[in-house]
Amino acid sequence: MDNTSLLVVAMAKQCRRLIHKADESVTSLPKALQSKHLLWMCDQIEKHAEEGPATKLHRWIGFVQAAMLANRMLDLDGLKAMFGQAKAEDAERCEESEDLTDHLDPTSSFEFDIGGQG
Repeated sequence: MDNTSLLVVAMAKQCRRLIHKADESVTSLPKALQSKHLLWMCDQIEKHAEEGPATKLHRWIGFVQAAMLANRMLDLDGLKAMFGQAKAEDAERCEESEDLTDHLDPTSSFEFDIGGQG
């Protein structure tokens, strides 16, 4: 398993702990955003991290974290702290990657490198 997948798994574990701690969801949100489904997604992230594509893991953990924001289980600062804590827990296995942190820097511009341009 590569380092980015390990980091996503560590974040899924953090999400699971916070979801259990919150112990309830905003009932007016769709079922896909409810705690039960989010816990299932965290389980699937961990279960399939070795063979699953990294892009899918990133989409899934992003969905879980967005749903946690919608359920008011954490705020943006809490999300950033979760990333920092997960990264610290796996520091010896995770390399610094701008692809994982550039979205946290408000001064960083978002650009696509499409390639094939002359």
